[in-house]
Amino acid sequence: MDNIIMTIGGVFFLVLFSFLLFVFVVYLISLFKKTVQEDFQPAVTIMIPAYNEEKNIKKCLDSVFGSGYPKEKMEVLVIDDGSTDKTREIASKYDITLLKQDHKGKSEAMNLATKHAKHDFLLTIDADSILEKDCITLMVRPLLDETIGATTGTSKVQNTNTIWAIFQNIEYHYNNLIRRSFTQVFKNGIWFFGALACYRKSVIEKIGYFKTDTLSEDMDIALEIHKAGHRTLHVHNAHCLTIVPETLKALYNQRKRWWMGVLQALIKNKNISKRNPSIAFLYINQFWWSIYALISLPLILYQVNYWLPYNTQSFSALFGYLFRWFSLAGPFYVLYKIPVWGINFYSVFGVLSGLISAILIIASIKMFKDNLSVKNLFALFFYFPYTIVLNIMITLSLLTHSYGKKRYFIR
Repeated sequence: MDNIIMTIGGVFFLVLFSFLLFVFVVYLISLFKKTVQEDFQPAVTIMIPAYNEEKNIKKCLDSVFGSGYPKEKMEVLVIDDGSTDKTREIASKYDITLLKQDHKGKSEAMNLATKHAKHDFLLTIDADSILEKDCITLMVRPLLDETIGATTGTSKVQNTNTIWAIFQNIEYHYNNLIRRSFTQVFKNGIWFFGALACYRKSVIEKIGYFKTDTLSEDMDIALEIHKAGHRTLHVHNAHCLTIVPETLKALYNQRKRWWMGVLQALIKNKNISKRNPSIAFLYINQFWWSIYALISLPLILYQVNYWLPYNTQSFSALFGYLFRWFSLAGPFYVLYKIPVWGINFYSVFGVLSGLISAILIIASIKMFKDNLSVKNLFALFFYFPYTIVLNIMITLSLLTHSYGKKRYFIR
């Protein structure tokens, strides 16, 4: 029985390794792809939905007006989504148009702004985000190509004060590297983040505006844009800084909304053509990781227990065994022991998956101009346990979502 379960685990981690190997190959190919774009500075309507953002709205607006984009070509709309704090008071001190609505949520705020927008290019920014220099210029430039319906930028972590935020910083870099790689190679984006995005207004009107029937309006609108015959791109060098959850509870609430929202959007838009590898990858990725999250924890615990009797001679032996299992030391230790142990089918693909992930994470840190600080090295070294936490969150989301009081909610 043990051999059967371990073999199943080995096959399962072989699939994981194949998945990560494909991503790694796409990344390598992307390094040889160059994109040359013409200068393009159209008039842009900047839309900032805000709900109780008195702590963040000033920094956000300062970054917009300090972005270097010609002010005569900017229309700035702040949409107050029924705030009860000083958001309106702070925003009204700037040269903006302030729109107001009852607390209806981000999608309705975006629709209100779209209908008021004077220009055909709509740049959306979350009110807790800060734009880096030239961000607006870089975001709109690809839209000179009329086949592109929207672009999405690179969100980087602004706050790294807690253990969860430190891990998210690494995770964001990793995901941004994958997004860039797929855009470079397949000329079509994958994960679309609405925290920093630029849409063609005519396309938004064509598809019937932003919808309120999923938990992830940004992925839903991106898929609808694809269905309408347009592409979306990730602009990897257009950066904004965003605030991420700092507690485990807040992280779980965010990831539940993200994961279930993307699943909803994919199921809702299941008739979309998947001929482009980026679109096909979206579907495969989300459903594969949903299955992986459900199965991986029992398999990992079983494998840990399987080898445990060989490592209980002393406390130091037990500690070293568990430390290697749940850190980057493990893959390197297995490689070191190959002359003694040989190559073990049960664990080799898990080890290789860990090494590929580590390589990609290091590459992403350098690509997005971060550094190998103590915090980043710590997060890299213990990234595997963080992925286990994320998979537990996915599992809980899948198991509890159907029983929630509200399938869709205002945020």
